[in-house]
Order: sequence, then C-alpha cells, then structure tokens
Amino acid sequence: MAPQPFVPLADGAQVEIMGVQGGEVVENRLWFITRQPPLDLVQVAALATGVGDWWAAQVLPHLSDGYFCALVRATDWTTPSSFIIFDYDINTAGGNSSGIHSANVSVRVRFKGTSSQTFPSNSNFVPGIPLDAVDGNKYTNTFKSALFNAYVNLIDLASGFGVFPAWRWVITSRQLDKAYRSTQEFSRTDFIQFPSPYVSPRRKRLP
Repeated sequence: MAPQPFVPLADGAQVEIMGVQGGEVVENRLWFITRQPPLDLVQVAALATGVGDWWAAQVLPHLSDGYFCALVRATDWTTPSSFIIFDYDINTAGGNSSGIHSANVSVRVRFKGTSSQTFPSNSNFVPGIPLDAVDGNKYTNTFKSALFNAYVNLIDLASGFGVFPAWRWVITSRQLDKAYRSTQEFSRTDFIQFPSPYVSPRRKRLP
C-alpha cells in the first residue's frame, strides 16, 4: 500500500493517544487549531499535556486495567518540514478491574461539527473496554455516559491548554471525492454522538 501523503492543517496540530492492550498498540487521534498562531513548542507541549491530563483523569478510570496508556504525542501539522513534537508520558493503566475485552473490541465515539460542515464526521474507537461495560454486544448506559461526559468536557477544556484562549478542538477532512486536498478542511467540534449502541470492531485500526 502506498504511503498516504501529508496534508497540512493550517495553524493545526495532531494529537495521538497511544496505548497498549494485549501486546497490540492501540491509539486514537484528535485534531486541534491554535487560537494564537503561529505555533511554537510551548503551545504544542501545553496541548499534549492538556490532552494527556484530560485522558488520564476523565477517560482512563473507566477503562480496563488491562489497557495501558503510554503517552500522548502532539505534532505541529502545519508543514511536513516541521519538527515540533512533544511527548507527554502517561504510563498509567485503566481503573476498571473487571477484566478486558479483546483488542479488536471498541466503542465508537463520533464528533460532529457545525451545521455548515460538508464532510464526514471524525470518530475515536475507544479501546480497553471492561468486561462489565458490555451486556451482550451492547455497551452499558453507564459506560456511555462516562465517555460522553469526558468528550463533551474536552470541547471547553481545549481553550485552557496553554495561555487562554489556547486551542480549539476541530473535525478535519483530508479528502474530497477520494482525492487528497492540498490543505485539510476543518470545522469546530460541537456535538458528541454514539452512532451505534453496539461495540465496534477495531481490526482495521490494529497494526
């Protein structure tokens, strides 16, 4: 498979939440736009730290202790020649001790933008699903509420990841009609949704 081209995001940064589960690397990605351009290392470091602290405090406690979050990495995505990258170590396991589903089991959390958004929404496929968070093939309302509250909180928290107003969490699009754009389109994140009450397969997102 040919490598995907780099598609820049104006005034933007990519954040990767990197974990390990059952010997497999599992990660999710989020996108942010600085509200105080141009980007520098101080801003990128604050973003990684902010997202890492959010994940550790609001998401990790609800995930299985069989899932281990290693780090959160923020990368300047304005140009392919940028080397502004900051790793924020988490090194913490989830807080639920009921056991863990396999690494290909996740819960899809979808992010929807403003009404003017013309491209598909973004999603996270949350790993580390505890055994007691699933009834049959459906995840519980308690687990759903915990994830919903955490991701909703991130919308407002982003502005405080650094000197206020610091960042805006956005939804992005790299392609139009199956062709890569020259620059990513984006829309601010307004809504958190759960498109299915059932757990989602994660096979395509495993290495």
